[in-house]
Order: sequence, then structure tokens, then C-alpha cells
Amino acid sequence: MPTAIPHALLLSLTVVASSALLAPSALEGQPATCRTSLDSLDSKVRTNYAGHLLEVTGNRAQAHTNLLHSLRGRADTTPFRTCYPVLSAYTQWYADPHLFVFQSQSADTATAHDVQSRLRHMALTEEELRASIVRRRKVDAIEGIWYEGNLRLGVVPDPSGSPGAYVAVVLTADTVSWPVGTVRAEIQRMAPDRYRVKLWTRAFAEIDLLATLHRNDLLRLSPGIWGKAYPTDARRADMLDPVDAHRPTVVVRQRSVVVSIPSHDPQYTRRLDSLIGAHDEAIRSRPLLIVDLRGNEGGGAGTTRALNPYLASTTRKPTPYDSGTAVMLASPAQLAYARRIVGGDTSAAARRILQRLETETGSLVPLDGLPGSTGVEPSHAGNWRVAVMVDGGTVSAAEVLVLKALRSTRAVVIGEATAGALDYQSTQVISLGTGDRRWALGYPTITAHADLPLRGMRGKGIAPAVRVRWSSVADPITEMERRFAK
Repeated sequence: MPTAIPHALLLSLTVVASSALLAPSALEGQPATCRTSLDSLDSKVRTNYAGHLLEVTGNRAQAHTNLLHSLRGRADTTPFRTCYPVLSAYTQWYADPHLFVFQSQSADTATAHDVQSRLRHMALTEEELRASIVRRRKVDAIEGIWYEGNLRLGVVPDPSGSPGAYVAVVLTADTVSWPVGTVRAEIQRMAPDRYRVKLWTRAFAEIDLLATLHRNDLLRLSPGIWGKAYPTDARRADMLDPVDAHRPTVVVRQRSVVVSIPSHDPQYTRRLDSLIGAHDEAIRSRPLLIVDLRGNEGGGAGTTRALNPYLASTTRKPTPYDSGTAVMLASPAQLAYARRIVGGDTSAAARRILQRLETETGSLVPLDGLPGSTGVEPSHAGNWRVAVMVDGGTVSAAEVLVLKALRSTRAVVIGEATAGALDYQSTQVISLGTGDRRWALGYPTITAHADLPLRGMRGKGIAPAVRVRWSSVADPITEMERRFAK
């Protein structure tokens, strides 16, 4: 870890939501407005997010004041139902992947009926889409057939849209509520491999997402991942699970073993345990182990535990992120989070931390004295090298594995700078208190150390040891073998 985050609090780098915290509160009974939502969001961030306390100072404080003034002007003239862009602009200003506006996946009855009445339909088959791509040859990377579980979508240019506009049409339905031919998402290209997406959930909630394309076959929707079924690169065959794009895969090649990990979701821990165990001999007998973390959405830091002994070395290199004691900003929401995560720990250290979180509101409370990592990683003996592939989508728990690689003498981190999400970690979601559950605040509860932004990675990411612009490499896996499978 970048710092000694106690295990008792760092169960996973994933979203923790409490039904109590998400319940409507202070403004219940009053109609929610865009302005009240923005003001509540600002108040919740100031109260609970240590990044505001530590980093919004000097010129940045004035910039924040200017931002808030501008957004309040927008909020005053924006209807509540279309307020998300205003709220999102506020959290995005902080450039912290763990600070965001949570969008509910469900909709009330009236909203659901309204969405159903406005559904778009488009006649499209997989055969027609494939033929169109072959005929036109040069198409945008977003075009093609995508899947999320049993749902299959065809992404094609929007017949009624502007240049760079696309729609995702249901090709194979995963629910009777969204039959074949309905438009499930509207997509606007913003830049190469970056798209703005308006997506309708199974429950007819409308959510706005920023989607990024990774490896040419993963579309990160944050939250969510779509896998690409067509067109695909035959050289990456079997490196993406054909049903659930989140699942890890292992491919054995002549000179390497490739472990592709699109997600650190804890539900895939045992699957990865099993895959690594089944391929132990193959890993040990080849000169190179490739770990592909490009586009990894994060999740639980322990999900890749089976890989750690193959990655670690007997000697350890330092990184710029290794010093400091983790802290929490004291607030009622932070106290509630700590009580849930500490659970039955009744040690003197746990009691002391909980007491300080309760009585020292607005202060940074050190998380010292709790059980933490010893910093010693078990290491399998062997002569293989490890190449860890990263890009700007490698985030959160995936970056924990990246730091492990940087500390190892047998591993090298290759690619583009990561997302930089470990300064502020372990996200929970809390209500805005407006009486409406459409939006909430997701924020990181634990801060790496109180000296931030010194020795931090927010806005910069973790720099790879070897920089590679993936878009310029035709066959990244073969390139890794050429460079490192000696």
C-alpha cells in the first residue's frame, strides 16, 4: 500500500453504501431543486472529504470559490431532473476518481413511465451490422457489437444525430422491459477513445456516464464494463471473457502467460485464485508473466492475492508513495463508516480512533495502532519476469497491484500513467439530504497521509517505469514478449 492502511478499515477499495446514510434527511418535505442539491453537495464535500481540507488552499481556494459561484448561477436556471451535469462539474473539479456524484439505478413510477413512452426503436440485426462494418471498412472504435452478460448491443451511427453521435440498440435482450430493437444508450464521441453516454438502466433510470475505451475491446462506463464481440483482434482471442467482460482470464503462450484483469471486483477473487493455481506450472516454466491491468475498474485490493507471490521479490525497492500514516477526517458520516468497518474490534486502538472521530470533528485522525500490513510479501522462487501493463483507466485497487510491481525487482510497469486514485481511498456513498434519492455523494473515507498533496498522485497517476503509447503498438502482447521474455 502507499501507506500502512490498517486492514480493519481497508476491507476493499470499493463503494460502501449504507441504507441509513442514503435515506432522505434534512430537507425532506421540501421539493428538491438543482440549487439545493448543489449547496448540499458542497457542504457534504467540505465536511467529509479530506482532499478539500488539504488541497483547496491559496490560489486553488479562490478557484473553488469562482467555480461555486459559476455553478450556482447554472443551478438557479437548471430544472432538478437535468441537474446532474451541474453536480458532476463540481466533483470533477477535484480531479479525484473516488469523488463523484452517485446516480441511482432505479426510477420512480412516473419517471419510468415517461421514459417508456419516449423509447426509440431501430430495426437492426447482427448480420446487418457486421455487413455494414465490412462495407464501410473505416469505422469509429465504438461501432460494433458489445455485450454485458446476456445483453448484446449494436452500436451504430445515430441516424438522427450529429457527426460523432451513436446509438446502442438491443440485439439480444436481457429483460422483457427492453426488447430487441430498443435504443438503450445514446453516445457522443468527445475525443479518441472517450465518449459521453446517456444510458437507461433496466429500471428506466436515465444516467449520464463518461465512457473510455481500453485495449480496443473494453468500454469502461464507470460504473460498468462492456466487452466487444465484433469486430475484434484475433491476436487477443481468449483474453476477454465472452460472457462477463469483468472476469479475469489466463492465456498460456509459448513464451509467456498472460493474465488479463479488467476488474478487481471481490466477487472474482476465487475465480482468479483458481485460474492462477491451475496455471502455476505454466507460469513457473516461462520467462515472462504478463499482467494486463489496462482499463481495470478497481474494486477490492485483495482480489489479486493469488498473483502476489509471483509478482513479489525477496528484496524490495522503495516508491515515492511509501511513507506516512493514514488518516481520516472526523465527521458523523466518517464515524458511521468506521464503526461499520471496524465491527467487533474492541482493541484500545480501535476505541481511541472511534472516540476521536466522534469528538474531534473537522480534524484529521491518525489510523495508528490497528492491525496493518507488515510490508513483507511472500515470494515464489523462480527466474521469470513480470510485465504489468497499465493505462489511464488503471484505477484504485488495480493501482495497489501496480505499487507492488514497482517494489519488486522482478517486475516492470509498462504503458501510460494510471488514474492516480490512492491518495484518497475506500469510497462510501452518502445522501445529499434533499429528500430525493436520485443523486448522492460518493467520496473517499481514508487519506493516505496528512502531508498531501506532497508525495501524492492525484491528477498525475503512477508513472510507469517504461512508457508506451498503446495506440501506437499493433500487438501489445507480442511487444511485451519481444522486450522482456529473455
